Amino acid sequence: MGISRLGRSNVARFTFALVALLLVFAVGVASAQDAPAGVLRIGMGAPVVLDPSLHTNDPETVLNRAIYDYLVEVLPDSTIGPNLATDWTISEDGLTYTFNLRDDVTFHDGSQFTAADVVFTFDRIREVGSPALNILGDGYTVAADSDFTVSFTLPEVNADFLYGLSAPQALVLKDGTTEPNVIVEGDNPYVNFNGTGPFILASYDPGAGATLVANDAYWMDGVQLSGVQLVFIDDTVAQVDALLSGQLDFIFKLPFAQVDRLTDVEGINVLQRSTSQHPVIRLRTDAGHLGEDVRVRQAFKYATDREALNDILLQGRGTVGNNDPIAPVFSYFFDDSIENQTYDPAMACDLLTEAGMNPIEATLYVPDAFEYADMAALLQQQWQAGCINVNIEVRTEGYYYDVSNPDNYFDVDLGITGWGARPSPQILLRQAYTESGIDTYFNESRFVDADLEALVAEASQTTDQDARRAIYTQVSQIFLERGPIIIPYFAPLFGATSGRVQGLEMAPFVGQSDLRSVSLSG
Repeated sequence: MGISRLGRSNVARFTFALVALLLVFAVGVASAQDAPAGVLRIGMGAPVVLDPSLHTNDPETVLNRAIYDYLVEVLPDSTIGPNLATDWTISEDGLTYTFNLRDDVTFHDGSQFTAADVVFTFDRIREVGSPALNILGDGYTVAADSDFTVSFTLPEVNADFLYGLSAPQALVLKDGTTEPNVIVEGDNPYVNFNGTGPFILASYDPGAGATLVANDAYWMDGVQLSGVQLVFIDDTVAQVDALLSGQLDFIFKLPFAQVDRLTDVEGINVLQRSTSQHPVIRLRTDAGHLGEDVRVRQAFKYATDREALNDILLQGRGTVGNNDPIAPVFSYFFDDSIENQTYDPAMACDLLTEAGMNPIEATLYVPDAFEYADMAALLQQQWQAGCINVNIEVRTEGYYYDVSNPDNYFDVDLGITGWGARPSPQILLRQAYTESGIDTYFNESRFVDADLEALVAEASQTTDQDARRAIYTQVSQIFLERGPIIIPYFAPLFGATSGRVQGLEMAPFVGQSDLRSVSLSG
């Protein structure tokens, strides 16, 4: 029997909140009146995959971004800036990238950072099959030209290579690291959390939280926080309650239903950022699965009223674009002339009859993040008119995105997935809609289309923006005709801070928000 989170009882919400707040107290987070001086308290879901080269979601990135540094990094305006590299040059043929490195950086264990660490890191990224390869490609070679100069050689032009070097998983490890972020027995259980970053891990409880202290030897001036306390609270309602009661300083990825609770509250600042962030409603297309027949994919599109979803769930704050990942925020590449399927449940039924699948009986899997569970309940109602009957299964976010679990996001036939912002549409296309994305657990729909593969490959080597725009128009047409996804809207990102937080600029991919610029008043 299907379930609806739209009607979840107040008792259930209170129970979730109470349990979460007990966890907050369990890890010793102080109230607003006696909050630890200089310690930023962040409420978030519990990390699952800790390996810096393999993590994928925002809580994991928050933890690793505090401990490690990037060679170069994506700035809030989606441009690339220096970090461990001071500057770089690109050869005229676009195949060689040479970086000069800082010579005043040490790891937490006191050892010197050099080019050997960069070489080790990016060799390991390739060896472990990091998601960063969806942007970097796996054909590059990396070499130390000197102790503080490193070069990458590419087999072909990759217009987004710098974005690959600043991917969430491209954090620099110490040369020879064998067990990154593995807790061990003994007097120094966190010896494997050895980065060059602004904070050092002091304690970690997988069920409660983590404490990090400032790295006094950090190479960059101006870091003002004395520490960061991560409090693991999976339920976003409980996160909001904890912020309102003074137990937390920063929460992110707020469901729209919770934003109104915080608006105009004294001592609370609501943060909003336009992004390419979006939910994807997707069907698996490989043989024997629900979306193998193109007519079924089309039926789901006709059965979905995207404007209604935006109006009800986001109060119209989202942008209804095309059913492809080229978001309106990528204004130069977005084609607003594409005419998408309108809501027509009768057409959906006709298509399913043609496909011999009227009615469809299926299970829709969804994470308990953002407004996605409520979206599932609305889809259940809309789809029923289009001859699609679904039961809904809600999973905790950490469980859902862990591919070692049985009904995880990558394996289910029909699911909703949250995609965080990317600085370029090419990154989303390469990660989630090409054959290589299957091996890295990103192409969850298993959509492999020869025309799309060729266009994405061409765009990767096209630095001329006009030519790239023409390619993306063809990409949008493919998704219109045979794509396995529905993107109901592109959503702004919401977060909130306590009044004592200064200088926090929320990144579009929020896990990469730079805490080095943050200070606390009071």
